[in-house]
Amino acid sequence: MRKPDGACDPSESASTGDDRALPLEEVWVTPPFQPLRALAALGMTALGFGLYEWVLLNFWSAESFGVHDRYPWQSYLLIAIALIAALMAVRVALGIWSPHAKLGLSILAFLACAAIGIGGGRFVSYTLRGTLNPPYRLSLATGERFPAFALPDQNGMIRGGPASPGSKATLVYVYRGDFCPFARHELADLDSLRPELEKDGAQVVAISADPPARSKMLSGYLHSRIPLLSDEHETLLGPLGLVQHHRDGEPDNAIPAFFVMDANGTVRWIFTSPFYRQLPNSADLVAAVKAATNSAAH
Repeated sequence: MRKPDGACDPSESASTGDDRALPLEEVWVTPPFQPLRALAALGMTALGFGLYEWVLLNFWSAESFGVHDRYPWQSYLLIAIALIAALMAVRVALGIWSPHAKLGLSILAFLACAAIGIGGGRFVSYTLRGTLNPPYRLSLATGERFPAFALPDQNGMIRGGPASPGSKATLVYVYRGDFCPFARHELADLDSLRPELEKDGAQVVAISADPPARSKMLSGYLHSRIPLLSDEHETLLGPLGLVQHHRDGEPDNAIPAFFVMDANGTVRWIFTSPFYRQLPNSADLVAAVKAATNSAAH
């Protein structure tokens, strides 16, 4: 029987000598894991996020982080270093050959970058905007006499001023209230400085808008011997312009300020700030009090 035109007999094709090779099956080769590069990416991620958390945890209790400075550049710098470390971790992770390791470590590093970037931005916003005092105008200047006052302390004793009998100088700290952590820190610091200041003939007094009962609780909590005077009716703080009024029904609080007066009640030194977390350096306080006591001696 005749074969159809174009038909091919397998036996004939095999004898034609056609040696064309069949295509080879593709072989997938797993790239190496690169453990050193993976450990470097993981380590930089941990370094960046750990440094960021370390700043947030220690900022409130360590003066070296700039908590009481107008601009805490120390903390800003450390957060920037933490973000750079996390970004470097992303770069290193993306260079890993293993696709699974690359994906996992790069996502981890990216999440650390997002946390540091967002959290760091909120931290900067809080320190620059969240701790601002309201607009106020202090109605007292150096060289003027501090207004006379008679206010109860935490024990109910009425204390008058500005000049204290037998004192060469008086340091008055107007603090926000017992709710403020920065005020509590400064009162504790002043209590540690009090023996040195009293040795030079100066007295330390603190004034707030808190009622006497809250001042007594704060004094007991801090184990402080500083007289905490209560101006809950704002007879002194109001005329000074150091009262913050709240629209949400919260009680008023004082706006922080420091005053150093000589034996005559004349103001020799004033410290105020746009930020309620900013406090004067202890050395500056001691120097201002010493200058006032020396002026009384002459």
